[in-house]
Amino acid sequence: MLAFSLSRLSDLDFDHHFKNGFALVPGYWYYFHRGSRRVGMIIHLATVLPAGILMVLQFTPVIRKKFIIFHRINGYTILTLLLTSNGAACVVLPHKQGGGSRTSTQTAEAFLVLITTLGMAMAWWNIRRKQVDQHRAWMLRTMFYMGTIITSRVINFISAPIIARMGNYYGVWSCDEIDFLYRNLGLPFPDAEYPQCFLPNGTLRAGYRVAVIATELLTKPEQFGSSHIQPFGANLWICIAIHIIGVEIYLGLTPAETERLRHVSYEKQLEAGFKNPGSAGLTADRWGDAERWVPRK
Repeated sequence: MLAFSLSRLSDLDFDHHFKNGFALVPGYWYYFHRGSRRVGMIIHLATVLPAGILMVLQFTPVIRKKFIIFHRINGYTILTLLLTSNGAACVVLPHKQGGGSRTSTQTAEAFLVLITTLGMAMAWWNIRRKQVDQHRAWMLRTMFYMGTIITSRVINFISAPIIARMGNYYGVWSCDEIDFLYRNLGLPFPDAEYPQCFLPNGTLRAGYRVAVIATELLTKPEQFGSSHIQPFGANLWICIAIHIIGVEIYLGLTPAETERLRHVSYEKQLEAGFKNPGSAGLTADRWGDAERWVPRK
């Protein structure tokens, strides 16, 4: 998370590095070069990248134990950044690059917004109730969920050439998107590939949509872009499942740390005068059918 966030800070140079770097496959700039989506993407990058860097500090033992005030301030900073980032992502995600396959990506991205927001809310509420064990669990879940985008990039770079070599995978692009892409690259419109994009008098049919095959041809940027866009929705759902399962496995393998923090919660809640010390937060024995937790003597 830290390495990825640091490496992507250069994307804040929006009109140069982000436009031309690997952060965008060919075709996306059409949607982000102006308007509300441009603003949304800039805000998203300016908040999610610092959040990814600062979140790592929350899990550094020295900071948690010796710099408690910083840990608290950092936590609220991350909460604010992440909520702002998710709000900006909601402005961005309605774009329709790629045609029908975009719906699977939109639902996956919306689901990520939901679970990261829920995870941070649960972490915040539990620490307000001094339920440290559940605060740790929900912070870990949120961090794992955020890491989905990193894994999905790796898998997408693997799957793109696979579907290109399999063949018969197509995206749907507007003629205006293709024209915008080629003009930005200083290339002539590939009218031999898409003759239906022109009226008999030679005028571009901007809103007309054409099928674009997914290939690895760098000389056909729209086809290369299609090979990366088409599998992304499925890859994102796979990565979400991997990260959700992975964090639950990790939490299941660290019961000793959970129990230790449960006793820390008990002491803090008892000192604060909370009812049900040890279970004052969102715990299974208070809200579910688990056996009542009692502290070890």
